[in-house]
Formats: sequence, structure tokens, C-alpha cells
Amino acid sequence: MSSTTEPTTSSTPAPTIPGRRWITAALMLVMVLASLEATVTSTAMPTIIGQLHGLEHYAWVASIYLLSSTITMPLYGRLADILGRKRVILFAIALFAAGSIAAAFSQSMGQLILFRAIQGLGAGGIMPVVLTILGDIFTLEERAKIQSVFSAVWGTSALAGPALGAFLVKTLGWPSIFWVNLPAGFIGLAILIFKYHDRQKPHSTNLDLPGLATLAVGSTALLAAVSLLSGTAAPVWLALALLALAVITLTAFYRIELRAANPIMSPRLMMQPAIGPAMIVSGLLGLGVFCLDTYVPLFVQGGMGGDATAAAATVTPVMLAWATSSIFAAPLVVRLGFRFMSVIGAAFILAGFVGLLICAFFGAPLWAITAVLFLTGCGFGPSSMACLLSAQDAVAWQQRGNITSGITFFRNFGGAIGVGAMGALFNFLSAAKLRTVTFGQFATSDLLDHRRLEDLQKSHPDLLQAAQSTIAHGLLWVFVAMLLAAAVQLLFSRFIRAHRHHQPVTTTEALASVGE
Repeated sequence: MSSTTEPTTSSTPAPTIPGRRWITAALMLVMVLASLEATVTSTAMPTIIGQLHGLEHYAWVASIYLLSSTITMPLYGRLADILGRKRVILFAIALFAAGSIAAAFSQSMGQLILFRAIQGLGAGGIMPVVLTILGDIFTLEERAKIQSVFSAVWGTSALAGPALGAFLVKTLGWPSIFWVNLPAGFIGLAILIFKYHDRQKPHSTNLDLPGLATLAVGSTALLAAVSLLSGTAAPVWLALALLALAVITLTAFYRIELRAANPIMSPRLMMQPAIGPAMIVSGLLGLGVFCLDTYVPLFVQGGMGGDATAAAATVTPVMLAWATSSIFAAPLVVRLGFRFMSVIGAAFILAGFVGLLICAFFGAPLWAITAVLFLTGCGFGPSSMACLLSAQDAVAWQQRGNITSGITFFRNFGGAIGVGAMGALFNFLSAAKLRTVTFGQFATSDLLDHRRLEDLQKSHPDLLQAAQSTIAHGLLWVFVAMLLAAAVQLLFSRFIRAHRHHQPVTTTEALASVGE
């Protein structure tokens, strides 16, 4: 994305923006809105499935949110240029809040999936427009400083998500997880209404609607295809038809973007040697992150008989390790290069997934799973930072927004496809066998409801153990697939661009820029 004004450089004085501290604080609150949602629901989902039923739709609840938020990111970026940042960010926050409120009142899995899609449609506009506004009110040098502060805010709120979700489920019930992030969103919304005003005019009204339409149709069809190819009641021909539709529409999208004057995603940029590997690694990283966040809680509750608190305690260290490793990785990326840090991060992820597979195979205790997941989280920070900085460093300022949204798109889309594909694998291996081992005495979703689990331990202990073993066995192969994806990530990390030429920024300097 570009603007009618000249890009701000590091040598340009900071723009005089009235109420800049208020605007920055509001953007931080809005980021809390998005980052909490990304993790607070993960440990609550097994309980939700247990009460609303529909274990076969487990992957869709996460995938539909990821997909709807991902495919709308490029659209929001273009709308922010055409309509102005303020109107677009206010609309995105309001739509997200509406989806959250509706999700809290869901009475079935179908309703929850629909309202999660609405949430995602709003969430797709939050992160890209927040980054765009930061680009407007801070110079390039200040943006580098403020990024560490926003990373800390994101990491802190995301870290609190799993534990907060478990606490809310046990005290106030699962609907409360959709209410908890709304106060921060409404406060941020109010501040932006009164304190933030657009200062630039749009440079183009070309929205690239054909590109957006083919991307949305192709992405949705691909996710639906991998979810239906699960050996369940859905006919195979429907999944194959969706897969064919995905191939046709994504091919059309590629051709449209080659000819578009203002493409949503430029294939020429994406295919550059310095950028393409970073996009691929980012997609595989997203697969690892979101699959871990989705299926480890299911393993802890459905396969090991733990509750939401145990699931939260197992997943939370991942975010702690991610936030901590990002702090240490920042200066190392400058000194050692993008490629080296990307390989190091991928190696940590691979080692962590090897440990997870070993723990699942031998029935290791929760503390051992927690330890290996912490190791995995230590790889997420350097890997994600190397991908983003490598791609950004390869292009001019005017193309940086396009590339940044591309990195985010690939990571989220990789996560959405990965969650759907792993869900298909799990259903294929486990759905029929679960119906056999329970003999119709109880629904498999009862394994995820702590209120029913105690009764089943007394009334059907043998059947309960058989059902839990079936779930654990199915997830074991899911972890194998995640391990293979991590190995491919390590392979492509070797092709990441090697060097970076900018200087690191201290935490003191970053905090000082907020107060200006």
C-alpha cells in the first residue's frame, strides 16, 4: 500500500500528532482484543464441545475463525487507503464485538461456527490497520522502537489467555470467554473515536475485487476440501469437487494478480528469492503454532482425562517461551543474520515436536509435555522474527505493507489449513472407532465435559479408558504430521535471506518513544 504523501524515513522528524499517546494506548488495547481471542478459547474449546456436542466439528471452530480473518486482511488494508484508517478500524472492532457477543449465546455447534466466522471477519481488520496507523503516526525509526513495546503487549495478553480461559470456564462457564476481551475493545474504540483523526487522502479507488473474490473462494474451498476428506459421512466426490474449485480459483487469482494495477498480493514480489522462502516458512510456522494450540488441549483432556486447568497449564509455557525468545532473538537477528536465526528457531520447533511425540507415545506425565512445549515455544520467536524482517528488508518502504500482510496471511492461512487437515486426519483415524468402543453408552463429547467425566469413571470405567486411548492414538498421528511439517520448515529455513543491516533498539528507547 502507498499513500499520496512521501514515505517517512528514519531521518524525518517525528510528526506532530495531537493525542499520540492516547492513540498508541488505544491501539495497544485493540491489540489485546485480538491477541486474547487467539488463545483464551483454546483451553475452553474441549469443554465447549463437551456441552454443545459435535466432536467431529472441533477443527472447524478454530479453522473458520482463522480463515475468515486471514482472507479479509488484504481487503481491510485496501479499504484503509480508500475510506480512511479510522472508519475501517472502528468497523472492524464493532464487527468483532458483535461476533463475540453472539458466540456467547450459541446453542449449537453450527451457531458457534457461524459466530466465530463473524468474529474472524472483524479480527481480520484489527492487526493490519493497527500497523498501518502506527506507520502514520510514527516515523520509520520510531516504528522500529515501538514494535518491541507492542510485541510485549501482544505476548503478555496472549500468555494470559490459556490460564484465563481455564479459570473462566471453571467459574463463570464457557460463554464468559467471549465477554472477557470486550472491555479493552470498547475502551480502545472510545479513545479512537475521540482522539484519532485521519490525516491522509486515499491514493486510489482500485480495490482489486476480482483478486479478492478468487482468493476468498479458493481459500474457503481448499479449507473445506481438506476438512471433508476425513472419511466421515460427507461424500468423497464433494471434497474432490471443492478441491478442484480451489485449484481453478487460486490459479485464476494468480493470473489476475499478475495483471492487476494494484494487486492485493503481488506474485512478482512473493516469488522473489529473498521473500518466497520466508512466506513458506511463515505458513509452516503457522501450522505448528495453531495445531499445537488446538490439539494439545484435546490430547490433555480427551486422551489423558485432564481438565481445562491442566490443558491451560500445558499450553501456557509456549507463549511464555515465544515472548521471551523474541526478546533475546532481536539483537541476534542483527548480529547473526536472518537465515541463521530462522534455522535455529526451526531446529527448536523440530526438537520440541519430537519430544511431544515421544511423550504422547510413552504416556509421559503432564510436566514432561509442558517442558517439551516450552522448547517448541523457544523456536517460535526467532523463526517468526526472521521471516518478517527478512521479507521486509528485501523491499522498499512503499512495498513493505504488502509484504508484511503477505507474511501474516501465509502464517494464518497455514494455520487454518493445518488445523483443518489435522482434524481430517484425526476424524479419519478415530471417529468410527470411537463409536465402536463406546457401544452407544455415552457420546464421545462427554469425555471433554468434566461434569460427565466423573460419572463415567464410576459407571463405565473400561469403556472410558478405551475411548481415551482411541483419542490419544488418533492424536499421536496428528503429532507425527506436525513433526513432518516442522522438518520441512527447517529445510526451507536454510533458504531465508542471510543478512540484516540495521541496529537493534533498546527497551528504554522503545518506551521513551511512546511518551513523545
